Amino acid sequence: MKNSILVTITTLNQTKQYTITQLIKKFIISFLVFIVLLVVGTFVFIKYLNNLVEQKNKEIQIKQKEILKKDKEINNFKLQKQQLKIKIQTLISDKITLEKEIKLKAKFLSQVNDKISDLERIIQFTPPKDIGVDERIDLAKIDLVDKKFVLRNLPNGSPIKFMGITSKFGWRKHPILRKKEFHTGVDMRAKMRTPVYATADGIVEFGKYHKTSGYGRLLIIDHNFGFKTLFGHLSKIVVKQGDFVTKGQLVAYTGNSGMSNGPHLHYEVRYIGVVLNPLNFIKWNLKNYNSIFKKEKKVKWQSLIKAMKIQKQLIQQQ
Repeated sequence: MKNSILVTITTLNQTKQYTITQLIKKFIISFLVFIVLLVVGTFVFIKYLNNLVEQKNKEIQIKQKEILKKDKEINNFKLQKQQLKIKIQTLISDKITLEKEIKLKAKFLSQVNDKISDLERIIQFTPPKDIGVDERIDLAKIDLVDKKFVLRNLPNGSPIKFMGITSKFGWRKHPILRKKEFHTGVDMRAKMRTPVYATADGIVEFGKYHKTSGYGRLLIIDHNFGFKTLFGHLSKIVVKQGDFVTKGQLVAYTGNSGMSNGPHLHYEVRYIGVVLNPLNFIKWNLKNYNSIFKKEKKVKWQSLIKAMKIQKQLIQQQ
């Protein structure tokens, strides 16, 4: 046959022949091709599955690392939380301790204030309202000797026999110029040639006729610790520049020199260049020693008193 294939199979005993048509031949070839394709496809699919499994394993490893990192962060957070809790407990404990200490110190301070008040009442001392406990203690401890030392060195009392004030400290209309001006001292009523006395120990800084100021014959005494006193319109000055004068010493006589409309004494008190109200110092004495601390606020009394006590101690040591 034209479209058939003869297949001969020979064994030891016999020989047989088979005829395979062309259709069966094609089927067999197709089957073999299918088998080959199936094997190749299976190999490719298995390779794909292996790659997929590897990728998933990598993703799983990454996720595990992220989970481990999160677990570590959570553990750190828990540790920080625990540490913070311990700090808070410590702070609360410290707060309770401090509150107890504050209460004890407040009680102690109250007792100190009571003792200071008792001491102030005993020595008849009334401190300024705006000073603290330390300053009250220092001022209250000033004894009679210290007070006399202060009154020896700082201007106090009247420089003449007090007969009243004709013109006060502050703004006024000038009696001669007839214009408003600030009066830097007080005009004290006095007759011609009334004795004038130094109001504290000091050195004569200036003592002659002053041509430009209108003070006439002018005496300036430089005292300790930044204080100065000025005496104007004098008729005569009995001390000279550079002389040391003591409190209560005769230094001049009142007059009517310079720009003056009648006999009187112009008296000023200055502290490091600042004019002060002389009337506060005129009225200041041992009996009302504490009054100046309340009336005169331009002077830092606490610092000044400390400096004077130090100087007094140095003098006593020498």
